Amino acid sequence: MNLKKQVGSADGTTLHERVAAWLELLDGCGSKPTRKRVHALRVATLRLQAELEHDISELPRASHQAQAMLQFSKQAEKLRQVLGPVREIDVWIGTLRGLRTSLSESGEYVPRSMQECLRGIDRLEDRLHRKRRTAGKKLVASIEKKSDRFVKAAEKLETAPEDFQPSDAAGIANDLIAHFGRVRAEFPELDEANLHEFRKRIKMVRYLAEMHAGADRECARIATQMRKLQSAIGEWHDWQALAEETGHMHHAWSKPLAELFESVSKETFETALETAYSVTARMLGKDAERAEPLRGADRKLPAHSEPGPHMASEEKLA
Repeated sequence: MNLKKQVGSADGTTLHERVAAWLELLDGCGSKPTRKRVHALRVATLRLQAELEHDISELPRASHQAQAMLQFSKQAEKLRQVLGPVREIDVWIGTLRGLRTSLSESGEYVPRSMQECLRGIDRLEDRLHRKRRTAGKKLVASIEKKSDRFVKAAEKLETAPEDFQPSDAAGIANDLIAHFGRVRAEFPELDEANLHEFRKRIKMVRYLAEMHAGADRECARIATQMRKLQSAIGEWHDWQALAEETGHMHHAWSKPLAELFESVSKETFETALETAYSVTARMLGKDAERAEPLRGADRKLPAHSEPGPHMASEEKLA
């Protein structure tokens, strides 16, 4: 496959250039895994996986090109497994900083319960920074150990013979809507147990839509809806994870903090659930009825709740 002949993405880059950028990010993370580098490498990995997952569906599985794609995706998944814990801690730290700012700006008088939460945030953030240093070292060691495999997988992706031309943007938009509909149908009843898994399953839709957003208005619309949905579910999941992390601690300062996280988690869950149903309706139209379950004779959307304090950043979407 001559990657230089591949159709470019919305930013005008070719697959060859995107793989080269991925290797550069890998090298940077292997030397110093900063928050920005880890985030950038994780997003680049997810986008390449999404792109290859779509393209491989149009190829014979036994072809050299398909095998090169599968091998790269396998190595990319291993990389994501070691990037994940580091990225999660970075998100938690950012969320805590946003919460601290929100609580500190509440007024001159700070109730005792609020002071306890602020002290708890400081202590929890210190613990997370220590865990982040440990996780960062493991990431560096893993990249160093598997670097040759990552590079070889990228090289095979570049040298495999070209067997097909990717779909145009308009065709991809239709594919993405169909893919979203299939995934949504697999989760007929969204709840706290499966909402995060649903979010992970639709990441391919978002990344491919973003790649082609500049060339197709429908892809741009899909990308906007997917970002909205992933943002709402991601915010809820962050608060839920923080509530679980703090709930396992047995300190005087952790109890009020865990209660606060649990409260915000419940509020953001309602918002995420409402967003999931509204985005489904916009994506699927009449077909949305097949993906939206009825609870009793007339199912109503959850009442909208104001989201809790959060870190407003595009980085939280990934």
